[in-house]
Amino acid sequence: MATLSRKKSRAKKSNIVKIKNDLVESFVKQNNLTALKILFYLAYDTSIDTSYLTRIKINTKQLCDYCNITLDTLKKSIRRMQKTSVSWRDERAENFVSVIPRANFTYGGTLEIEMYQEILSMIRDVKSKYTSVNAEQLMLLKSKHSARMILLLEMIKGFDPEVPKLKRYDLDELNALFGTNYKRMGEFEREVLKKAKDDLDANAKISFTYDINYDKDADTVGRAKAVGATIYLRDNNPQPKLPNM
Repeated sequence: MATLSRKKSRAKKSNIVKIKNDLVESFVKQNNLTALKILFYLAYDTSIDTSYLTRIKINTKQLCDYCNITLDTLKKSIRRMQKTSVSWRDERAENFVSVIPRANFTYGGTLEIEMYQEILSMIRDVKSKYTSVNAEQLMLLKSKHSARMILLLEMIKGFDPEVPKLKRYDLDELNALFGTNYKRMGEFEREVLKKAKDDLDANAKISFTYDINYDKDADTVGRAKAVGATIYLRDNNPQPKLPNM
């Protein structure tokens, strides 16, 4: 049995954790920001045994404080995670594994979850493609689309030095990336780009600016149509939060 605890030695650990993209994407596509926070909480601990089925005990108050969520939000997210399946293929078979097959909230303030070895290996697998994200920044995010934007910006950040740190997308591509279905670029800008930008500007060390891309048929009369956006990576220096008085 593995137990997660916040010991003083934990403060010496780096907050940069690495998560396999397949697992991250399964939560990003569901717009489940809380599940992604829980995933990073687990990844932050490197002492979990990876036997076939591992039982993990987590102090719910510590988990909620670290993820900046309420206990009710935690319970709802755990239920959603139980319905999430990750699939992959190998030379022998196509595999489907539930992220959390069993969870138990005790009245003493403890969450017990069971996870299969394959899922735990995905969390810390150093041989696969990863996205590096600062876990403490992730915990401060409020918009469900901000996590997706962080991953996108990390990808842009990893471009070769001679490649401009920007990425152009049309509306269909943006909807696919963020799990949305907006018909107009103005709606996507209002509900996704502006909210994610405000969130990252306030809480993260990287953020972005953007331009709306327009397209106009030469044979038509009137204003050009907004058809997509160009995302530009920028460094950010969020202001420290003032203590509540």
